[in-house]
Amino acid sequence: MLVALAAAFAVGPAPVDGAAFRPPHGRAFHGVSGTAGRYRDFETFRRRVRAHPAVMEDFFPWGTALTRALPLWRRTQTRGMLSLTTRLGSGELIRPGQIANGKGDRYILRLNRSIAASGQIVYIRLFPEMNGYWNPYCAFNSDGSARGNGHSTKSFRRAWRRFTIVVRGGPVARIDRRLHAMGLPPLRAKGVGKRLPRPKVAMVWNPQTIPTPAISANNPGRYWPGRRYVDWVGADIYSKFASPGVRAALSRFYYSYRHVPFEIGEYSPWDSDPSGRFVSWLFQWAAQHGRAELLVYYRSVYANGPYDINHYGSARRALRRILNERRWIEYPSGTQGRAG
Repeated sequence: MLVALAAAFAVGPAPVDGAAFRPPHGRAFHGVSGTAGRYRDFETFRRRVRAHPAVMEDFFPWGTALTRALPLWRRTQTRGMLSLTTRLGSGELIRPGQIANGKGDRYILRLNRSIAASGQIVYIRLFPEMNGYWNPYCAFNSDGSARGNGHSTKSFRRAWRRFTIVVRGGPVARIDRRLHAMGLPPLRAKGVGKRLPRPKVAMVWNPQTIPTPAISANNPGRYWPGRRYVDWVGADIYSKFASPGVRAALSRFYYSYRHVPFEIGEYSPWDSDPSGRFVSWLFQWAAQHGRAELLVYYRSVYANGPYDINHYGSARRALRRILNERRWIEYPSGTQGRAG
């Protein structure tokens, strides 16, 4: 299958605004996906791996308020990660082209204000696996045909940039100037005032390293919005599909985005992990690739599903050993636990 060439992924200096909120040098965060907002499920995972996750990732459709997530992230003493999709069931809530043209501004402003008011650090994993056809914001169908109608890679990039500019906040006049310079309309919401708050948010760009469908027009780089609008780059990998080719693609993808913090937005010993080999390999890979500073265990949005750690005893034992190492911070700075 195809992977994007390194030249297509060239990145420049750090973004002018925005911050990555990385762990201290030489350290890393481990996280876990939330399960429908249940605190007890978080505690169950924590006990099973005998380590406190530093990040909790929640998967929400477009328009979902963080009224439950923000208090839960605070209660669990984690940094939140919002994994945001436009899919609801089999339908699509809003198209990338509509977001680019301002139709989604009200929701972006709501996120901006609620996160800022909380004072918490939140990683926004916007439209993950965007080059996978099963996501409505992908530009292509499974047979490689273009979806069109506001679903092009150009529309995706423009939507990403608008979302990032607005959610980061600042003077509204400056925001409007930046949008105008990209050929986008100004903020489309009443009563925005002259200045938006500046929340502690970091934008996470997380495509598939190998596109599906595997055509050059669907390569990750076609969805790259530019370094100014990305704080972390990442990818997903599961034991079920971790063939030598997939592992090699992960490394190539990592090296295509030099100088950018790297995360694994989803991993799991799904299907099988004899002797914990997949988990051990992945964490060894992260140790050898120093910018890989955040790994998130995916257990679906429901506990005890096929991804859950309780089905994989060897992987659980491997995680217990690994997460006991000094590199892995349990309580990030800004939480109520031990500072890290």
